[in-house]
Amino acid sequence: MISFSDRLLAASRATESLVCVGLDVDPARMPEGILRQAQDERGACDDRAVVEFNRAIVDATADLVCAYKPNIAFYEALGLPGLRALEATVSHIRDAAPGCVIIIDAKRGDIGNTVEAYATAMFDVWGVDAVTVNPWGGMETVEPWLGRPDRGVFVWCRGSNPGSSDLQDLVVEGGEPVYMRLVRDLSALPAQGNLGLVVGATAPEQLAAVREVCPDMPILIPGVGAQGGDLEASVRNGVDANGRLAIINSGRGIIYASSGADFAEAARKAASELRDGINGTLEGMGVGWTVKGGAGT
Repeated sequence: MISFSDRLLAASRATESLVCVGLDVDPARMPEGILRQAQDERGACDDRAVVEFNRAIVDATADLVCAYKPNIAFYEALGLPGLRALEATVSHIRDAAPGCVIIIDAKRGDIGNTVEAYATAMFDVWGVDAVTVNPWGGMETVEPWLGRPDRGVFVWCRGSNPGSSDLQDLVVEGGEPVYMRLVRDLSALPAQGNLGLVVGATAPEQLAAVREVCPDMPILIPGVGAQGGDLEASVRNGVDANGRLAIINSGRGIIYASSGADFAEAARKAASELRDGINGTLEGMGVGWTVKGGAGT
């Protein structure tokens, strides 16, 4: 069975991209034409409009990215129509971008039978490739997710939001911050190429520290774009020694690049510019996709 890390590497090589598109759908930010369709006669959201929007984004960007990351909260907020839209979106990604990985941003966190049920829901019911996990309950929150080598588990380690430092940067016994203690504990788990980390682009120094401790783990890096994360620093500090195993996520900066009828074309342009920026940094580091004999060939 191919590991999740190998699946991610294959997805990145196929499009020469480390870009992930965050599908954080918000009917209020959709183009006016689609927004009119997003409500039925009772004012409730119509899942067909959400699906149309997501399909257009996916179709416009499929050859430019390695992953898509729907945040489940935005779909749950729309009720059952939103969940139907998520189901249809996952199905369309499988058809339009079969090589891309699908990450559900759910930040699930619990223990025992509950986390087993969460894993069943994400991997068997929704059929996605990876999920984000909240480790606040300790390693027993994370370990049950790791039994499927082909499915990825991204542990929320160091957030991209300003308030993440309130707890994650607290210094514990031994003089290191909580997020680094978490990283060291995670690195000792019996993963099978399917354990990754979430570290924000707005914390480039912390990202570098995490990569040093976990040289071979995939790292999901949110916060580029609307949150103002430093792209070049994120690439240099986030990739592995071969310039891979980093997933640079941008949501609002891509899917809402335009509020007009040209939203899909604008999304493609934004995704292309992000990919070009990342690849330019990789080239400067000597680990671009054209390096002979390297991981990108």
